[in-house]
Order: sequence, then structure tokens, then C-alpha cells
Amino acid sequence: MIVLIVVAPAPPFAPPVIEGDPAAQQVIEDALRQAFAATTAYGAWPVGPWRVVIHPDVGAFEQATGGAPTGRSGQWAGATLHLRPWEQLRRRDLGAVLRHELTHRRLRNAGLRRWMEEARCLWAEGHRRPPKIWPTEPPSERQAHLDRALAGGTTREQAWAYRWLRAWLRGDLLPEPPSARAPGGDAWAKETTTLAETVTVVWPPERLRHGMTVNGHRLSHRSGRTWRFLGQVRFGGDFPVHTLAGRVVVRAEARGWRLAWTTSRIAWAAAATEGELGAEAPFEARRALAAVLRRWLEGHRHQHPGGALCPLTHCAVVRGSAAADTLRAAAAAPALDLDPRWAFFTGSAGGRPLSPREVWGVGPDGSGTVAEVPGDRWLAWERTLSAEQVGVLKRDVRPGLKAGQRGLRLGDSGPYAVEDLRLAAGRRFGWTTWPSNACEAEPQPDGSLRLRGRGWGHNVGLCLAAARFRASQGASAEQILAEAFPASWRVVP
Repeated sequence: MIVLIVVAPAPPFAPPVIEGDPAAQQVIEDALRQAFAATTAYGAWPVGPWRVVIHPDVGAFEQATGGAPTGRSGQWAGATLHLRPWEQLRRRDLGAVLRHELTHRRLRNAGLRRWMEEARCLWAEGHRRPPKIWPTEPPSERQAHLDRALAGGTTREQAWAYRWLRAWLRGDLLPEPPSARAPGGDAWAKETTTLAETVTVVWPPERLRHGMTVNGHRLSHRSGRTWRFLGQVRFGGDFPVHTLAGRVVVRAEARGWRLAWTTSRIAWAAAATEGELGAEAPFEARRALAAVLRRWLEGHRHQHPGGALCPLTHCAVVRGSAAADTLRAAAAAPALDLDPRWAFFTGSAGGRPLSPREVWGVGPDGSGTVAEVPGDRWLAWERTLSAEQVGVLKRDVRPGLKAGQRGLRLGDSGPYAVEDLRLAAGRRFGWTTWPSNACEAEPQPDGSLRLRGRGWGHNVGLCLAAARFRASQGASAEQILAEAFPASWRVVP
């Protein structure tokens, strides 16, 4: 006898009735659609209509939710999801907020203890699927303490419960509960930024030697003087930054201006997406890059002293706050289930993507698939390095390769890692001297080196040229990312 088992497909997304701020409704619906698709592995969606209410002010939100903690951006009441005012939501990671809340609704009939359900919702903020094995459950006394704290504890206890759950999910040292005699205080201040932790981008003074005009006022360059701005900050003239929304600190230094911009992670991802792709890039291409940047940030949050990022290609190009459409793309970016160490992008792979191991000698083998983009100026390139330039590279770069790393010889010496040679050539002679890592070298009798290659950059991860091309053909961000990143790069629970 043959038994046929039919698995019912997941129901399609049925948009809720959205009430509140008209300017935010389309953004919220797009983000809900993405969060719905990203949480299907956590449980079935309840049948029936549902509503989303974007409250006009904090008081209305707290009244509707019975006094939700300061750190909560949304809360369910029956089949209605109540959300904080759009002015607050837009500064947080909207995708993570909605993935968290939609997972709560999927789990409402799962019979989980309060702390277990909350842990799954926290995990869903950054992962499309539950892990194969959850961490070992704590003793029953600690489980009860977590349940009490989450259900109605003081703000200090609730903040501890969320810190404990996140540490438990990461496998970190678990924090002890607060003392019963400790003063309450507003412990939600840190938890408020959990879903949208701030990022600080610092422009070094040698990059900003122009005159500084802020909101129509020209600042006098007296070394050591500092200005602080909060809100919308507009720069005038030929300044390489146009507008920054958030907290901005400007300090006059001997070599120029030091500019520090602190903003939410989602606003940074949108700004970097626009800086790298441009505001005119197809919407789905911007969604794809924003997904990579947000995942990259998980593993590269302290690139420079003080935990800051730079606005250059070392981190990601930032020229100012992003337009509303790019911010919407970043808020609706897919949750990328990718090891953050390999969440990279490159200007063009020229149809020749490489793996992290081929480029750096560490990480996974294998690469994604990248289409050859018609009209791509970096589809193929040729260069010739003079004998003098080759001699400089031999002095700057040490020979030797790691296992699986791409290399080449410079005459009788080597092999040298191609990535090391490319970076050294860029620093010495300009970044177009050796455009990419997917290349071949032919030594010449006079000591010069003829290079033939494909692409622009390191050739690893999401190809921006291919992302634009595929999006213009109608591909979604999810399709673009699936092509760019093979399964071997993904997170292994």
C-alpha cells in the first residue's frame, strides 16, 4: 500500500488593515510582507483578519497596550498589533521589530512558557529558521524567575530578563538577576537600543579639508573647538557630505574637520546602501545590499578605534543620510541567514566570483553564481605594471600562501597572495592599477608584468553590478542573494 502524504503550502500573506500615520502605512505593509515570509519556519499563521495600529503618540500606545515597557516597539492585543509612533519606529530596525512580533503571533497556540516564546522571538529577529538544537534549558527556578520578570517585573528585572535571553541564545556568560534591594531606575534605556543599536561613523580630518557650513552657518576653524547637533544637519558648498539625520559632532582639528555621526543601524545600512549603489539603483538591488550590510554589521561592529566605522570602502561608502525610498528598502531587507564573517559585497565580479578562501586563505570554499552584465566596464580588463612597479610590490608584499588561497609569481619570486598584491598596488599606484583578484599574470622579458582580469574589487559575495542587472530583469532581493551566496556560507546552528 502506498501512502501519499500531502503537505499543505503555507498560506499567502494577507495584508492587515493598517490604521494610523498615512505616510508610514506603505512602509509598514512592505516590511510586514517581508517579516511574514521570514518567519514561516516558526509556526503556522493563525486564520482570520488582523489589524495593525500605528499610534500617534507614546501615550496612546501605552494606553492601548496596558503600559508596555519602554523597550517594546510593538505589542499584540488579540488580533491587533499595536505599534509605537512612526517617528520612533523609523529610528529602529523595523524588520527585526516586525519579525519579533509576527513570531509571537505564530507561537501563540504553541503552549510555550513565556521565556521560551520570548527567546524564539528574539532569535527570529536575525534568523529565518530556528536552530536545530536550542541551548540547554536553565534550572526550573531560573525559568520561573524569567517568566515572572517578563510578565510583570520591574523595568530593572525585565531588562535583565532580555539580557539573559540574548546571552543564552549566543552561548555567552549569563548575567545574574538584579538584587531585590537595588533601586529600579530606567533600566530600559539600554534595551531600547537592542533592536536598533546605534552606529557611529567617523570622517577623519584629512578627508574633510573643505570649509564647513552647517544649516546655513559657516563654522570657524579654530583647532579644538567642538559643535554638537541633533536632528537634521545640512552641509553646504562642496562638502562631500550632504545631510545627516541623527547626532552629529564636529570638531576642528589641525588637519581638517573630524565629523562623527551617530545613528541607528537601519539608518546606517540605508546610507551605506545609497552610498555604494546610488539612489537610482533598482529597489530590489537596494534591498539585497541592505541585507548584506546589516548582516555584515553583526560581525564587524568595531572596525576602527572606539568602535566606530568609517565612510570609506574599508567599511562602506557613506555620503549622507539616505532618501526615504532607500530607507524603506533597508527596512524591508530580507533576513540573511549568513555567517556575518562572509557577508561581503564587491563592485563587480566580472562574471568570476571567488570564495573567501581563494581571496584570504580562510573561510568557506565555493562561490555563488554571477551573471556577466552587458556593458559592465569591469567585465574584462588589462593592465601592465612596469618593472619598477613590480620591484616595489616585491618589497612591500611578503611571499607565501595559505591553504586554498590564490597566488601568482613575480618572475622568480613568490608565490604572492593576489589580494595582498592588489591592495599594495592600490595604495602605491592608485586603485585602478590592479582592479580585481580574478586575474592572470604574464611576466615580460623586461621585468614588467601583464595582467588580464575580470571584475572590480575582491570578487567575493554580492556583485553590485549583477544586483542592479538582475533587479532590472525583475529578480527579487531574495533571488539575488540566493545566487550570490552558496549554502556553505550560511549560518550553521
